[in-house]
Amino acid sequence: MYLSVIVPCFNEEGNIDLFYDETVKALGKELMSDTELIFVNDGSRDATITKLRALCDRAEYRVRVVSFSRNFGKEAALLAGLEASTGDFTSIIDADLQQKPSYIVDMLQILDEHPEYDAVAAYQQERKEGRILSLFKKTFYKVIDSLTDIKIMQAASDFRVLRRPVVDAILSLPEKCRFSKGIFAWVGFETYYMPYVVEERASGTSKWNFWKLMMYAFDGIIAFSNKPLIMSSVAGAVVFGLSILYLIIIVIKTILWGDPVAGFPTLACLILMLSGVQLLGIGILGQYLAKNYTESKGRPVYVVKEELDNGADRKPH
Repeated sequence: MYLSVIVPCFNEEGNIDLFYDETVKALGKELMSDTELIFVNDGSRDATITKLRALCDRAEYRVRVVSFSRNFGKEAALLAGLEASTGDFTSIIDADLQQKPSYIVDMLQILDEHPEYDAVAAYQQERKEGRILSLFKKTFYKVIDSLTDIKIMQAASDFRVLRRPVVDAILSLPEKCRFSKGIFAWVGFETYYMPYVVEERASGTSKWNFWKLMMYAFDGIIAFSNKPLIMSSVAGAVVFGLSILYLIIIVIKTILWGDPVAGFPTLACLILMLSGVQLLGIGILGQYLAKNYTESKGRPVYVVKEELDNGADRKPH
């Protein structure tokens, strides 16, 4: 198999047929004859799986479906797709057609003409989003770059084409708490970053919101850096040093001038500050313990309920 195209799906009933038809049109008969489309149904609550079953019945080219027993998240869907892929090249693309399938042909051409590159990743030159969200994302990339030893390309998406060795390297990582953008950077390999234009969604609405993005960003930092633990320890040491200094000042003040009435506002502020530092440190430590707890349980990243395959030998009409 030359190409595997991984398509994570969550409540994409309105996009399945459109995506397939657009992909066939973009890739052409010759390339599609050596391509497998792997749709990963991430526990959709609409008629996505019904659409996928119907697509398997009508599709002229190879279509495979991996359907989860419930929603496990996009990271699990990406992993399932990578594990199911068999192609020499593997592409990851969303089903909502914001990423045009025609870009896959451009990515394959880059890899064909430049054997020194192992992957091509698409990034947005102009982001179509609000200023607050854009500022948040820029801040996240600056923070994670400063806290980790890996370099994550700003605005790079999961939309990319990977050579087989890159896929094998990604699958060799056994971790359960996965952050794909960090994993892509951590495994290394030479990556070409290709600009692309994001289109409007063909159907449906985005499954991401500000809170989900913030938690996803925090998971990424925890997954690839232990510096938050070091920073909390440093903060504790600094606060301890300041408390000792303040204690010395109080003793000297009492000896020289006396201290008939202790300042309640000062005392309240100190208690709140110290309690806040302690809770922050406990919270950071708790996040690392939670990730370690998840990893130690050894549960699978996802559970497959149903698999479909319309057969590799089906010939187009």
